[in-house]
This record gives sequence, structure tokens and C-alpha cells, in this order.
Amino acid sequence: MMPAFKIFLFIAGFMFTIVSAQNQSPEISNVLAVADTLNGIVTISYDLDDSEQDSMEVSLRVSDNNGITYLFPVDSVSGDIGYPVLPGTGKQIIWRYDPALTKLSGKSLASFQAKVIADDLYKIDIQTIVDQVDSDNMLNALQAIEGVRHFSSGAGMWETTKTFIENKFLEKSLQTYRHEFNYNTVTAANIIGRLPGDGDEAVTYIIDGHFDTVPNTPGADDNGSGVVGMLEAMRIFSAYHFNNSIVFIGFDLEEVGLVGSLRYVTDAIPAYQQTAGVVNFEMIGFTCNEAGCDDFAPLGNYIHNISDVNSNPLRQQFDLAAATYVPALNVLSTQADPSNPNFRRSDHARFWDAGIQALFLTDGANFRNHHYHQNSDLISTLNFEFMSNVVKTTVATIATLADVRHIGIGLSNVFVLNTTGTSVPAPFPINNFSLKQNYPNPFNPSTNIEYTLDKTSHVVLRIFNLLGAEVRTLVDTVQPAGVHRVVWDGQQNNGKPASSGVYLYKLENGEKVIAKKMTLIR
Repeated sequence: MMPAFKIFLFIAGFMFTIVSAQNQSPEISNVLAVADTLNGIVTISYDLDDSEQDSMEVSLRVSDNNGITYLFPVDSVSGDIGYPVLPGTGKQIIWRYDPALTKLSGKSLASFQAKVIADDLYKIDIQTIVDQVDSDNMLNALQAIEGVRHFSSGAGMWETTKTFIENKFLEKSLQTYRHEFNYNTVTAANIIGRLPGDGDEAVTYIIDGHFDTVPNTPGADDNGSGVVGMLEAMRIFSAYHFNNSIVFIGFDLEEVGLVGSLRYVTDAIPAYQQTAGVVNFEMIGFTCNEAGCDDFAPLGNYIHNISDVNSNPLRQQFDLAAATYVPALNVLSTQADPSNPNFRRSDHARFWDAGIQALFLTDGANFRNHHYHQNSDLISTLNFEFMSNVVKTTVATIATLADVRHIGIGLSNVFVLNTTGTSVPAPFPINNFSLKQNYPNPFNPSTNIEYTLDKTSHVVLRIFNLLGAEVRTLVDTVQPAGVHRVVWDGQQNNGKPASSGVYLYKLENGEKVIAKKMTLIR
């Protein structure tokens, strides 16, 4: 067998790495945080190892809530951080913190934890992730929850299913909790599992499926298929790291008026969460090639991919993922009128109402499936190959949007900062040259790009296509230290609109270069 090797290609200054399947993620160990509260400095030391001896991009995140999120501001950092950082021991990051920002609920002391992230910029093959979807896993899961899951007529299985979903999240170490709420005389609960991102963590994508049924139906397709599809995507994603967060939700009480999703959207979305897109699985396992199954669409094996106008970029990304990674899946893609009751019959509608991009994925429900809401809605009526293809396309869509990363992470000890009486020189220094992920992404037609300069510099920000051709220069001037923002409008691209596709945006300051990807969808 040929030994592992590497070829480095620069495409418009952005390095893509082609390596053997044995490429190993970076490893970070011995992370130690020491706080100097007199001078407002935290020193984070760490060891960095990489089997391929890659140059890496290192970043720092800090948590002020026991590791639930790592969103505390850490703009002022220096040392072994940014790009490039080589493997070695005794690496060090200096974080100068602002005591005014560390005040939490009036406390004079607050606990923190640091997370050091090393990215070797290896490009993970999306197809490899997609191909891990396993129909046997979905069959086994559906066998465990098939049965009446109604809060009244099937209360036992209703509760069993909640616990089943919860345990699946816990098995994969997701941040797992129940969002409980009262309905009539019962306590209902959405079951939520969060896979936090390791970059722009606040930006979040949701995959959901409701688990309750109407009375007297075993609910294999409606909506056991959606639940097990969501769980299979969760199983695969739990083995990877992403720039953005992914949240998996089993919604309760969909069948009595989308109650669970309404309560989530109105009461339970965390304040920090920026929900960028939702994929709602609503019956994804039935196909039909017989007469009587074609009330409004042709016979065959296909999934309806339905969006409102605001969700068109997400719908188009799903269509692109199917064509690229799962060509066997037939997709009927539709922009719907969100006021039409037929397009509001599942949990996506509550996100539409809130202005959040969401997809309604359905096999046609009562328009095609004569087992809909019947006691014949059984596992034996489902097509698991078809169901797998729907999940594969969703996996490809979300892995692309949430930006799967080949990284290593290391967590520090918990450290305490006093939040009163600390003196920090003014003006507060900025010691980090950084480029954020654009938002929204994907976008149509415009997107925001934010970057930070550590000192006054001649800065150049340019857009390239994947062939390396320059598309647009957004910035080419001297700018002061600080945070800067610019908008790229793909409609105004040197006189002609830019086409759909993946682009690179590259930031240079004469000493360092940072590049990231973004997706424009028409």
C-alpha cells in the first residue's frame, strides 16, 4: 500500500489539503489557565500535537456558564494563536480581559473555563459523512417506538418515547434537556439535544421531528419516520466538530395544533441562539407506485421540499445537496404560500411565523399515504432506502452549512476572576487579527463579513471563486485597529450578478492571510 502523503494546493491563497484517509485530527493537551486578576490577564498554556506536522489555526473560546456555551468575549488575545501555529509543547496564549465584562449578576467572583481549538484546515469529505447513514439503525429505532404515542390514549408509549429520545442524545454526550410545559392536565415536553459548535457557536441549525401520534395509530410514518431520521442524523454528527451549533428536537403535541413547536419558538429559544435554519422531518418514509397515490403529484419515490419565500436559500441548498451527494433521491421542490393550511400542518410553520428559515420535508401525508392516521400505519409500509436518502440529503445540507471542521480541542481548568477593582490600561488593547464567518450563510443576495485588526494596517479583503479567479475586491485601504464590517451584495458584482456557488473570502494585512468559505444561492 502506498504510504500516506500530502499535496498542498493554493487556490486563491486558500490552502486545501489532499491527504490519505488516515489524516489525524490535531491533539491539544495539558491546557492550564492561570489568572492574574491584579493586572487583568489570563495566561493559557497548552501542548499541541499533529501527526502530519501541519501548520494550524488556533483560536480561544471562553465559557462563563459551566461549559454550556463558550461565547464570552475574548477579543484581546496574543501569543500562540491565529495562523500559522506549529505543533509543540509549552504554547501560550495571553488573554487581557476587561473586568467590566466579567460582572455576572452583581457577583464579585465568577468562574470561567477556556477552550483551545486547533484546526489543521483539512477538508473533510462530505460524501464520506453522508455514506454513514444506516437504514438498519432507523429500523431498529422505529421498532422501539412504534405504537400509539398519544398523551391520553397512549400515555405509556408517549412517555417511553420521550425517554428513548433523551437517552439517545445522552449516549452521544449532547447537551440534553427537556423543555416542559403544561397542556390541559398533563405535562408535555420537547426533548432537546444540543451539539455545540466550536467557532461561531451562536449560529444554530435545527433538525426536528415530532414524536406524538393521533389516538389509535402506531404512527410508523407519522411521525416515527421523522423521529428516527432525526436520531440517525444526530448519531452521525455527534462524531464530528462543526463551526456552528446543531440542535436536535423531538417536538411534542404536534398533532393537537403544533403546540410543542409554538412553545419552543415563543418560550425556549436561548437568548444567545441565532437560528439560521430548520429542517423539519414530517413523514419521510412512504413511497407509492400504485394508482390512488397521486392526488397532487406523480407516482414514484420522492420527497417534497417545501419552503416559504424567506426560506428559499435553505430549500435551494437542500436541492443542491441532493443533486451532488444523493442523486438517487427525487426532490419535488416548492415555494409555498405560508397561509395555505395544507402547507402549515407541521412544526416548520411556527418557525416560518417567526421569520426563521425552515423546510417542510414530507412524503405527501394523506395526499399519498392511505395509512395516514390509521391503525395500518406500520413499519411494514415504509421504504427504508428512501428514508435513508432523505436523511443523507439532510446530513449533506447541514454538514455543509454548519461547516464541518477537522479540529482538536482542549479544555482548561476552571478559574475564577474577580470582577471588581481590577485595573486594565485604557484604551483596552486589541491583539487579535481575525476573520469571522459571514452571516447569513448561505445568502441571497447579500451577506455581512466582519473582521478584527490588531493594529493600523493596509488591509485587503477579496472574493474568489473556487477556480482561484478574483470576483470582487471589497476593501483595499489602510484601516485602524478594531472591528470592521463590510457587506457583499452578490447582485452588484463588478457590473453583473455573481452566480450561485461556493466562494472564498480572503483577508490580508501584509503579515497574515485568513480565508473562509461562503455560499451564494440564487
